[in-house]
Amino acid sequence: MPEELQPVLLEDYEITTPGFHLRRLALNQHMPRVERLSEHVHDFYQMLLYLRGHGTQQTANRSLPVERGTWLVIPPGCRHRFTKEQTIRPVCLAIDFDREPGNHRGKQDGKLNASQLASIEKWLVALNEEESRGEKQLLNIAALILRIVALFETASAPSERNASGPVEESVRSAIARSPLEALSPHQISREIGVSLDHLNRKLREECGMTVGSQIRKVRLQRASQLLRSTRLSISEIGSEIGLDDQNYFARWFRKYTGQTPSRWREAMQSE
Repeated sequence: MPEELQPVLLEDYEITTPGFHLRRLALNQHMPRVERLSEHVHDFYQMLLYLRGHGTQQTANRSLPVERGTWLVIPPGCRHRFTKEQTIRPVCLAIDFDREPGNHRGKQDGKLNASQLASIEKWLVALNEEESRGEKQLLNIAALILRIVALFETASAPSERNASGPVEESVRSAIARSPLEALSPHQISREIGVSLDHLNRKLREECGMTVGSQIRKVRLQRASQLLRSTRLSISEIGSEIGLDDQNYFARWFRKYTGQTPSRWREAMQSE
């Protein structure tokens, strides 16, 4: 472990599946004094996901802007380093693994959406809870790690739909123009000028989602950001996203992340 990093969660369990061998999973937080990680190289693949912070990941042949949700795969022998661009201490999930030659396809980098990030963070909290138990349930730990790896494999797989369709783009634009506290599916359909049933049918055809699920994704992303980076109360954050009843907001957040807002904030917010 480089001295520039502080492990928040470290799993050294080795897991092997056909064509894939996982060496280690680590959730690392940059040390306060560090602005730039020293250049280094591995003899294994490394998959990185940034959960907090902004900066640039520099490799031999490219410079990748990094923000929350950015992921990338660094192959063996590739020299790389990370440079921080804000005062916030970056938090990065690192997965070290080997794969059989030729057993690689898809993208080398990308960005997870709000739903995928919520799943990753939920599983990391669950991993931390498993680690804190006196008697570890190794099968539960392995299952959680494989879920995280499988989500990355899905994100990097080739996709026939590389861009938003026109209906999805219209819905996203309408949501972005509207205050979160006032959002509703009917309001979005009125703004676009079609019935909600028609809009939901077209949206499902394009991306498998409804207007309501698109709104939920935006609310969840905003709530997570406020919990992680502000000192607002749970009630104030609920009001910010249009869920004024604190008890309802807590149940809603737990339904989609597996944790109450308070527990999620405790697990994911910086020290």
